[in-house]
This record gives sequence, C-alpha cells and structure tokens, in this order.
Amino acid sequence: MAEKKIVLPDLEEIAPEPPPKGPVVWARDNLFYSFASTILTIFGGVIAFVFVSGMFGFILGDERKWEAITTNMRLLMIQAYPQEATWRIWLSLGILAVLFGLSLAFWHAGGKTEPRKVGRAVAGLGGLMIFVFAVAPFEGSAKIIGIVAGAVLLVVALAVVRALGERAKEESVPVLWIATILGALVILGLWIIRVPVPVVDAEEFGATALEPLASTTTVPWTILFFVTIGTYFLGKALTRVVSERIGRLALVAGWVLAFPVIVLHLARGVEFNNVAQYLLIGAGFLVIGGVIIWYLADPARGELGRGLAGLLLVLAIASWMVSALILVRLLLLLLALFALGGPTFAGGENRTRIRYLGVWAGTVVVTVYLMLLATGVSVVQTSNETVYGGFFLTWILAVAGIALSFPLGVILALGRTSTMPIFRLLSTFYIEVVRGVPLITWLLVSVVVFPLLFPIDVSFVAPAKVTLFIAFFSAAYLAENVRGGLQSISKGQNEAANALGMTTLQRTVFITLPQALRAVIPALVGQVIAIFKDTSLVAIVGLFDILKIGRDIIPSQTQPFNFLGSLRESLLAVAVIYWIFTFMFSRVSLRLEERLGVGNR
Repeated sequence: MAEKKIVLPDLEEIAPEPPPKGPVVWARDNLFYSFASTILTIFGGVIAFVFVSGMFGFILGDERKWEAITTNMRLLMIQAYPQEATWRIWLSLGILAVLFGLSLAFWHAGGKTEPRKVGRAVAGLGGLMIFVFAVAPFEGSAKIIGIVAGAVLLVVALAVVRALGERAKEESVPVLWIATILGALVILGLWIIRVPVPVVDAEEFGATALEPLASTTTVPWTILFFVTIGTYFLGKALTRVVSERIGRLALVAGWVLAFPVIVLHLARGVEFNNVAQYLLIGAGFLVIGGVIIWYLADPARGELGRGLAGLLLVLAIASWMVSALILVRLLLLLLALFALGGPTFAGGENRTRIRYLGVWAGTVVVTVYLMLLATGVSVVQTSNETVYGGFFLTWILAVAGIALSFPLGVILALGRTSTMPIFRLLSTFYIEVVRGVPLITWLLVSVVVFPLLFPIDVSFVAPAKVTLFIAFFSAAYLAENVRGGLQSISKGQNEAANALGMTTLQRTVFITLPQALRAVIPALVGQVIAIFKDTSLVAIVGLFDILKIGRDIIPSQTQPFNFLGSLRESLLAVAVIYWIFTFMFSRVSLRLEERLGVGNR
C-alpha cells in the first residue's frame, strides 16, 4: 500500500496579513470605536476648542502687558543684585555648565532612540500647531503661516518615518544630538525673536520698541551653550585617559561643593571674621571630642559609657540656657549626639571607631566652615538685607532645603526604627511636633522666635533662618517616607546580616538603607517637588522670591514704566516657571525608576 504524502501549506500563505496602519485607522480604533467613544471624542473636542480659544484670547489680547515680563526678567531672576556684580552670576552658571557637560560625558548620558519616536513627536508638534493656529484668535497671515508650518512638519515627519520603513524601529538617533538641536534653536530664538519693550525717553507715553527677547543676556547664554558642548567633548576625551570611577567621584565632589562655593562664596563675596577664634575652638573640639568619643564608644564601658554620654547631652542642652558662642553650643550638642551613637555605630573593631572619628572630624570642619560663612560680611552691596532674590533665592532655598533635609530625614527614620529608646523617643517627638504645625507657622517662628535663642551679638540673615526651618520641616515628612521603606524590608535580611558578622553601621549602609531608599523613590521625588513649590511661602515673611516679585513688585511699577494692572500676566509667567522645573523633576524621577527597576522584582 502506497504511503500518502502529507503536504503542509506554506506558512507565508497562511500567515495573517498585518493590520492596516495610519492616522485614519488610529483615529477609528481609539477615538471613534463605538457610539459612546464618538460622543466623548466630540464632547472633548468641543471642550478643548473652547479652552484653547479662551486661553489664546487671553494671551493675545490687546490689553495684555507682556512687556512687563520681558522688561523685568532680570528682576524676576536675581532681584536687587547689582548690575556691576552680575559677572558673579554668569561665572556661577559657567561652573554649572562645565560640570553638566563633563557629567554627560562620564555617565554616557543620552543613549539613542528610534526615528519613529522622533517622527511622532515632530508630527505631534505639527498637529498641535495646526490646531492652535486654527482655533486661536490669530489674524491674517499669522494664522495661515502657523497652519502651513504645522502641516509641513506633520507631512514631512510622517513621510520620513514611512520612507525609513523597518529602519525607523532601530535605535539609531542620538538623544544628545536632538537636545543639542533644540538648544541651538532656543539660542537662535534669543537672537532673532523681537518683543516690544517700553521706551523710557519716548515723547509719547507708553511707546514701545522691538528689541531681542534677551537683549542683555543673549551673548552670555550663547557662550554657556557652547561651553557645555565643549566640556562634553573634553569629557569624552578625558574618559580615554582617566578612569571612569575616578572621574565620576570627582564630579560628584564637584557638584556637592558647587553649591556652597557659588551661593556662599561667589555670589556673596564674603569677608571672614573671627577666623582665629573659630579655628581654635574647632581644633579643640576635634581633639578633645575625638578622645571622648573613642573612650565612650568602647564596648567595654557598657552602661557607664551610655550614662556619661547622656550626661554630656544634658550639658549640651544646658549650654543653650547661658550666654556662649553659638559655635561652642553647636559643637557641644553634636559631640553629645556622636557620643550617644558611638556604642551602636562604632562599638566594634578599632577600624570602625577610626572611621567614626573621621565622620566626627568632617562634621567639625563643616560646622566651623558654615559658621565662618554665617558670620562673614558680604562685599556685594545691595538695597536689601540679603544679596539673594528672585528665582535665584527660590533655587537656593529649594536646593539647600533638600540637601539639608535628606540626611536629617534619614537619621530621624533610623532613629524612629532604632531599638535604643532614647533615639526612638527623640525622633518620634521631633517628627510628630514638626508635622503637627503648618510650614507657614514655622517660617514665622524662624524670623520672630528663632533669633531670641541666640545672644544679641549673633544674628543670621533671613534666608539662612528660613532655609533651616524649611529643612527641619521637610525632614520630618521625609523621615516618614524613609521609615515606610525600612519597614518594607523583611527581618530575614537583618538576621542574615547579623549572621555574617556585620556591624549595625554596615548592615544599615549596605543592606537596609539602599533598599529602603530605592522603594520610596516616588515619594522622595514628590517631597522634592513639594519643597520646591513650598519655597513660595517665604513671600509671607518678607523675602523677595520670584512669587513676591511677580505678585507685588511688577504689578505696582509706575516708574520708569507703567505696568499697573499686569498682575495676571506676571502670575502666569511665574506659574509657567514653576511648572517647567517640577515637570523636569518628574521626568528625571521616571528615568531613575526605570534604571533602578522600581516596582519590578
């Protein structure tokens, strides 16, 4: 009997055809899939039409005074900073540009993206331009030019993606090149875009003249743009001769030191006072305090060591009731805290105690350095109590508040979860008291009550006091976020670390804390955004941040320009500035979560 041959059909013949693609198919599948979705799409389109028409009707209205923003941009950024000293601000931005360019090179930032994603973004921009110029109250040629430009972007982007075919799915477009092109377009816009600026000497009151968008800062911004590009290529060259690990450590140190150098040295131009006295006090605490910590951290001291550390804490608290140098009070309080934590964090081998003493030495040096800066005199003369103002002040308060609150919040979280009753009770008391009072109340305390705690001859500028209380307030909330991360770690990991012979410090630094921080990254970023926005409350205590200038100063200007009635314009500009930076923070958070795999096991 002959065998029957089984003929299999060609797989290519039975393979289903790929579904059709294109904007029409996308719209049908996503916007007009059913009767209900069609109704919702039409309803949403009407709402979008009304909203965009109203928004652009407000922005493009003849009664708007947008020249109040362009004319006072310097006031919004640096407020009363003297014109002859603005080179300090540009030099500070230059330092940041150099660090940013080198960081991009050593961390290999950017990567590549797919051409189709770029094409979709450009096509989306073109579609948005068509919609905006179609519904917005533009007149004449402006409406036609805008619609045509949007249509050109839309058609060209879709045509290029279609022409590339399968290659459009390959990650071949460098992200940094896209960012560079966008930056170049912004710089070009600063050179060619003209905005109306009031003319002071005009015979007709209210006359304006067209000037560049950033007439006095176009050249510095252009230089900073090319400095960033140049330092990026310099960093690429350095990666071939310098170890990436060393380069990254150097850059991290540079970023950490950049803030105090810029804010406390470069922007202020400080002249130090009482240098010899403060250095002598610091050296005394460094040596004598080191001996005390070494003695009390020895496990052989037992309860005697803890008792002496507690007595030292009582002495430190009592020192705030008598007249003494603020530096002595601070160092004595820090010494008491280090002595209390010695048996826990340095009670093992001598090597551990040596590292603990290294941390104590660094703390003393930083404290003395900050006190020298706080008591120094600025050489930059302004009409205000402080040289800081505008968005510069907002940024200082946000960065300093975040930088100071993070370590304090982590310490409070560790203290609240500690097995030592005194640390747990003190941390809990601090967190509950601080969180129970609104931030604005603490800001009022910082300017009214806080100075009464110090001798008459000791005073702090308002930004310093406000910064401390913002940090103290934020640390309480951050501590609870970190505590939630600490509680998510299973006890088995702590038991495993103990079985390996790890000390408390090693277990905390290498096992529990990294996992806890990774788990609460979204909450931490939310806290950063909250701090940045909460800095606007300092306007209530008299500081001239960007919100106070936009709310009170610009709308009340009558000389040399009449900007009365420009409150809505200035507030909208301030809101846009806040949104830009908070949106950047959220994007960075998403990238960080993706790299660390937050939410994935």
